[in-house]
Amino acid sequence: MNQIEKVDRFRAKNRDNRVWYSGAVHILFNATCLIGTTIGSLFQISDLKPLELFTIPVMLIAGNLAVYLIHRYPLHTKYPYIHKGSYGEHTLFHHRFYTNENFQVVKKEDVDTNSLFFPPVVVIVFCLIFIPSLYFILNLFLPTNIVFLALGMSSFYFILYETVHYTSHLPENHWVLRISHLQRMRQHHMDHHNPKHMSSYNFNIVFPLFDHVFGTCRR
Repeated sequence: MNQIEKVDRFRAKNRDNRVWYSGAVHILFNATCLIGTTIGSLFQISDLKPLELFTIPVMLIAGNLAVYLIHRYPLHTKYPYIHKGSYGEHTLFHHRFYTNENFQVVKKEDVDTNSLFFPPVVVIVFCLIFIPSLYFILNLFLPTNIVFLALGMSSFYFILYETVHYTSHLPENHWVLRISHLQRMRQHHMDHHNPKHMSSYNFNIVFPLFDHVFGTCRR
């Protein structure tokens, strides 16, 4: 049995084992929480000063770094206590479901809670624990507008991640991939899904900034 046949069998097994699941509900839940957090944060801003807008590029860079570090380490390295939910779900499941040779979504059922989008529990922790914690920390030493702009951009970057990651797994001829950046990031991510490279290269999803900075960008 070759590698493609093994992946097909693994996919079929996990499709058959689904007792309950709605991809539409999953996407709607994640989107509602993240978009709601983004809009709610931005609506707290008033009398925004031009200098405060520098928070936007700063948070885009911070988000890029955060994704890089999370993806490179806990998602591809076993750490005590958390490896089942991080390494197990990502490296052992997501990377078996999608290899560089079986990279695209084939069936509607492939939009699965563990195979493509972050599980709702991650989004809940992000919105109810991370965002409030970040607020209380930043509010100690930054102006209110910058604090809420930082919170809004954090949620917005999460949306960008989910969106670009999803488009990266679409069929190569999908209309959305006419956008050149999405096409480039699809190739970038597909190279990451090569089992020989997944632990060493191409950890960024939205833009390969820190793959270039840390020398892990494989072209």
